[in-house]
Amino acid sequence: MLKQQKFEIVDKLTSSLSQSNLILFTDYKGMNVETISKLRRELAKANAEYKVVKNTLLKISLKNMGLYVDSIDDHLQGTTAILYTSGDPVLALKSFYKFLDENGNIPVVKSGFFEKKFITAEQAKEFSNLPPKEVLLAQLVGQIQAPIYSLHAVLSGTLRKLLYVLDGIKEKKS
Repeated sequence: MLKQQKFEIVDKLTSSLSQSNLILFTDYKGMNVETISKLRRELAKANAEYKVVKNTLLKISLKNMGLYVDSIDDHLQGTTAILYTSGDPVLALKSFYKFLDENGNIPVVKSGFFEKKFITAEQAKEFSNLPPKEVLLAQLVGQIQAPIYSLHAVLSGTLRKLLYVLDGIKEKKS
């Protein structure tokens, strides 16, 4: 591979990864082209991509983004493919782990970045169990609204009782 080609690959990779909410490093050893293609199709439904990359080019790209740390060298050994998305990271993780369950836990998750923060394989699995972002936001809004509705119900009940008392006095005087 020519030096110019490597620069172009690093630029494209840096551009794609810098816009991503999720970057997951995997070991694709044991996967054939057909299986990788199937995984890519499943991830495309979740607005995510899966690419095989050279470890050295990935390290350069991570350095360009300011995400590279020395401890990541242990995770970028052997065959490496990356899953990344600029969409909902939880949705991409759910699709990925569903694929893993159906295909014998291959590829193996090494580590990654979630919202630009380093995560381990175990943390990635935990994030996949979260509900989608929209559901979490809806739950938050519901929690915020609950006290307001309760206050409304209490105040309405008090006003209603006052109206019943006034109505009773009116009928008594009539």
